[in-house]
Amino acid sequence: MVKISKNIKKIKHEAFLIRRLLEEGYGPKYWWPYIKNRFFGDYLFRRLSKFDYEADMDLEVHTICCKRDIWMLAWMVRSFVSISGLKPVVVIHEDGSIDQATAELIYSKFPNTKIMFREETTKKILAMPDLPDIVKKARKEGYFFIDRLIGIFVFSKAKKIIVSDTDILFYKYPSEIVDFVLDRADCDAMVQRQIGDKMDFDLKTDDSYASKYGLKDNQIVFLNGGYVVINKEKFNMDHLTEYFTHTKRLFSDYFIEMEGFACLLAQVNYKFLSPERYAFKGFLNDNMVMKHYTSPRRYEMFAYGIDKARKSILVGLNR
Repeated sequence: MVKISKNIKKIKHEAFLIRRLLEEGYGPKYWWPYIKNRFFGDYLFRRLSKFDYEADMDLEVHTICCKRDIWMLAWMVRSFVSISGLKPVVVIHEDGSIDQATAELIYSKFPNTKIMFREETTKKILAMPDLPDIVKKARKEGYFFIDRLIGIFVFSKAKKIIVSDTDILFYKYPSEIVDFVLDRADCDAMVQRQIGDKMDFDLKTDDSYASKYGLKDNQIVFLNGGYVVINKEKFNMDHLTEYFTHTKRLFSDYFIEMEGFACLLAQVNYKFLSPERYAFKGFLNDNMVMKHYTSPRRYEMFAYGIDKARKSILVGLNR
């Protein structure tokens, strides 16, 4: 019954994406790219050439990925590295679906990746004698997105950290991100911003914590946790432990990671990335450096996003 329920949910999701594709007026020229990128990603991934470079150990890109999304992962990494010129170690926090064969396939195409297997890293964290109990509890009970937040503090030694969802593609040189990584920015963190001035996202911390860091009036509630850039040297385990101690949100809550980043960024000098240059909505235009194809807009990523990212990379290499 569980398997049937999952299959029904999957069919409904596919139907939603196709319906949105048609409702938004994406005509026949988009149908084959959509089918190709949506349903043949695994096959296409195997045909990719090896993407190797000498990685900068002081820079890491942390992402969350499941087995079915490795085609999106491939182009998130390729578009960012090729267009930015930055050479990060890519740390993949997997959800339990990536088996050894898939991991070996990823390593064969992207040698500068490191896969954090959920079961394995959970055991390591729970066995750490000096790690606060509240952090272990969060990892044990948490929605799997929390693995990325905790993993950054427990395992990472890089000076600069980029948190990126797999449904993000780059099309132009991200000068703001490059300047930050190269210590040419006057802030401690950068984050993608939600659109508009009305936001329903609530930071569910207790009053003492909210008052201490001015959370009730802080614009950080407009963040989108899918793309965050931080100077890791401005944060430590005490920050994470304090947040876990004072949040009233269940560790199993879908938004636990995004709230965690919001509360930590509120304590430093952060800046929002331009929503016009680092965009969510709208067809790709000349102002957009990056587009985040969030779940309701995922059909755009398959219909044109990936293929346009590939063309942007080729144009850059031929300059």
